[in-house]
Amino acid sequence: MKYIMGIAASAALIYYTNNYTFSVKNLEIKSDRIPEAFHGYRVLHISDLHNSNYGNGNEKLIRAVEKISPEVIFYTGDMIDKRTIGKDSFLHLANGLSKKYPSYYIYGNHEEELSRQEKFALLADLNKAGIRFLENEKVFLKKDQEEISLYGLNLPNKFLRQTYDDLGNLQLNREEIVKRIGEPAEGFSILLSHNPLYFEAYADFGADITFSGHVHGGMIRVPLVGGLLSPDRSFWPKYDKGHYTLGGKHMIVSPGIGGAKMRVLNPPTLYCVTLVGKRVKEK
Repeated sequence: MKYIMGIAASAALIYYTNNYTFSVKNLEIKSDRIPEAFHGYRVLHISDLHNSNYGNGNEKLIRAVEKISPEVIFYTGDMIDKRTIGKDSFLHLANGLSKKYPSYYIYGNHEEELSRQEKFALLADLNKAGIRFLENEKVFLKKDQEEISLYGLNLPNKFLRQTYDDLGNLQLNREEIVKRIGEPAEGFSILLSHNPLYFEAYADFGADITFSGHVHGGMIRVPLVGGLLSPDRSFWPKYDKGHYTLGGKHMIVSPGIGGAKMRVLNPPTLYCVTLVGKRVKEK
């Protein structure tokens, strides 16, 4: 009986820590293309909150971010959820952080599912909080007279819910990206796009780093194998969480910070990504 109770207690603890707590993971991206001024630049990547709440007014998340003290925050979609649109946990988080840290936001599939009126309300809240919504456009991150191009790619749910066509081919390619946001500029560039399963297209487009979410780490992770399920109902998604490289290009996939309480060996996680580039030459 004690053995069974011990197993049950361990299972309950694993379930709780994988669904009701969060961790912070530090990653580095190294590239000689990163401008000197951005060496050591800290990016906080938050994705797939789904209106989850950590403490009153998301105070635990806010304190964790303040401890990191990033230069910029990227929100890569599904921060709210149509099923919980009336809740304000994301707005507490946004308002608690945006006055201190420049913040950029793209839609995920759950924002795309909002009604027109709900989208207007969300955009109004983002504007009020000082968060820049990027809708298939480019802005610049600037530091010490150097800059990085930042693109926000927003896709219809055709590309988010159905990653593959009837023949099993990826729906998105470079031409589709260029049609939406144009050819990439010269110099180092960052792309925000919710669905990571198109990494080949993002790399082909020319994004030096892509930040994505969507897959929730595959929800249930099998040791030495990976995440089990993608939101588009495909098993063993190729890109589920962490840092990937392809032809000198990088992608960071957040496992998300919220969502359905079905995670196993896959806790909600904030990613702090430090850019490691050209060091200032000694004089």
